[in-house]
Amino acid sequence: MDALKSLNAEQRAAVIAGVGPVLVRAGAGSGKTRVLTLRIAYLIGHYGAKPDQILALTFTNKAAREMRERLTTVLGRGARGLTSGTFHAVCVRLLRQEISGRLGSYTGEFSIYAGDEQLQLATTALESATERPPMLIEPDEVLRRISRAKSRMLTPRLMARFAPDAVERFVAGCYRRYQRALEQANAFDFDDLILVTHRLLSEQPDLLETCQARWRHILVDEYQDTDPSQHALVELLSRPSSANEQRRSLFVVGDAMQSIYGFRNADHSIITRFNK
Repeated sequence: MDALKSLNAEQRAAVIAGVGPVLVRAGAGSGKTRVLTLRIAYLIGHYGAKPDQILALTFTNKAAREMRERLTTVLGRGARGLTSGTFHAVCVRLLRQEISGRLGSYTGEFSIYAGDEQLQLATTALESATERPPMLIEPDEVLRRISRAKSRMLTPRLMARFAPDAVERFVAGCYRRYQRALEQANAFDFDDLILVTHRLLSEQPDLLETCQARWRHILVDEYQDTDPSQHALVELLSRPSSANEQRRSLFVVGDAMQSIYGFRNADHSIITRFNK
């Protein structure tokens, strides 16, 4: 592959590494996305992977577009069939295809609530509380705490159980009402897209097996920006699907010193624990 000639020794070693769990630690400006793109091309050209066996996850729409453009440049039509996009976009596609009849009253025509729609539900959940809040708390703070709980994979019940104080227990009640309102509206918020996908795959072994059989190779860009729920989803999809399968093809790139989504519940320590 001619593109390998333009890489330095470390980049080339990452691209041609054997199939299995691979972590590429690299700082800003070191060509991480380029390495990931060429890794995909190498999987197809050297290992004979089919494009539809590859799942490539990014954190922003811009990064997803950049990856697709680079793959088209390197592979041309050979990139067709590859599944790539942000965590949320990939989860939306999967849920729209598979959720009907699998999770309560939800159907594939669900809505995604954000901004004012979320704030309205949080306001209603707050105002309908039968107990007095232990302190003055605004709807946007309720939403922030609910989002943090979801990123940590906590249901309303678990949030209440592990609440460190009265405020958190109060918010857990708001979370329960907020979530009930979402389901009644056949809607999810963005945090739900990751959480519900993980739940669906965990509770539906046939669906998990289908996804694992399809996506034999999983690659994740900017891995330091994953939150616990996203990490859990990657871990579930990349888990050996049988006792005879000891290794899965997982390739992640990131830099623990470069996490830009810490404000959004990202846990950059995940990358430091990758091999554990």
